[in-house]
Amino acid sequence: MGLQNILNIEPGSILWTIITFLIVVWIVGKFGWKPIIKGLTDRENSIRTDLETAKSEREKAGAMLADYKQAMANAKKEAADIIQSAQDQAEKHRAEMETVAKEQGQKLLEKARVDIERESDLAKADLSRHVAELTAKATSRLLGRVIDDKEHEKLIMEALKEDR
Repeated sequence: MGLQNILNIEPGSILWTIITFLIVVWIVGKFGWKPIIKGLTDRENSIRTDLETAKSEREKAGAMLADYKQAMANAKKEAADIIQSAQDQAEKHRAEMETVAKEQGQKLLEKARVDIERESDLAKADLSRHVAELTAKATSRLLGRVIDDKEHEKLIMEALKEDR
């Protein structure tokens, strides 16, 4: 019996069902629809804001990446410039040191030449004195008398005149 009552259509129960449905729709529309729509709109706005924020952050990240790449390229260029500058300065310093060393070598050679000439002149003068003394002694022995410097000079001058 219970199953047959459900399947039977009664005009009074249809009317009350429609009235109840309309009341529920009106109550939901009056009190529930606005908060549901507001919640959905807020959710939509929140999602839209999140998407815009994500897009903005992605653009910022792209810009930061480009800036980073540019900064890295600049840093590499600066490093290469610094290395090249250091190499140039080292080469310049080496060339300067080489020039200074050559100049010092030339000065040392010139000083050595001057010293050798001076020592040579001193040795010649000493040798001349020594030869003169030996000549004076030999002449004294040959002549059998002591010859002083004046007589010795006179004999040398006479010998030079004869050689001319």
